[in-house]
Amino acid sequence: MKPAYVASLKIQDGAESSLSQVLSACFSTSEKTYSFLRWPHRVSGIQVGIPADPVCPEGQVFSQQGELRWKSTPHGWDLLYLGIQPPPDFFVPLAGEWQWEDREADLYGSQSLETRFPQGLSYPRHLKLGQRYFRDGRTARVHFVALIPRSR
Repeated sequence: MKPAYVASLKIQDGAESSLSQVLSACFSTSEKTYSFLRWPHRVSGIQVGIPADPVCPEGQVFSQQGELRWKSTPHGWDLLYLGIQPPPDFFVPLAGEWQWEDREADLYGSQSLETRFPQGLSYPRHLKLGQRYFRDGRTARVHFVALIPRSR
């Protein structure tokens, strides 16, 4: 397995940095990114790019290099970075000897004949997904699974 980076960040309400600024710091504009936003009553489906307005109770942006998840709290945002490149310096590394390994994954939903979800899931037709397992080398347990776009 290869070394990985797992880190967290809390953004307090009224902080200088915003969720949009953190997203811009984590993903370059030349990198192909996808997003998935969640509200209590609906989901966005997988969308291409970083959302212009990422304010929702939960969401994630992922690319080949990493994934950033966020969740709103009563006092701001909790963020989790999972990546194969170091996060920006303002993130706090999580304790552990993080390693990663890629696995294949399949999408099901409105664009296939499979009916594994009660409602179809929208996603770009060209998108092929994979999973990146983040395991702590000290315990050999997988703690996080991130989405990644696959090239084939």
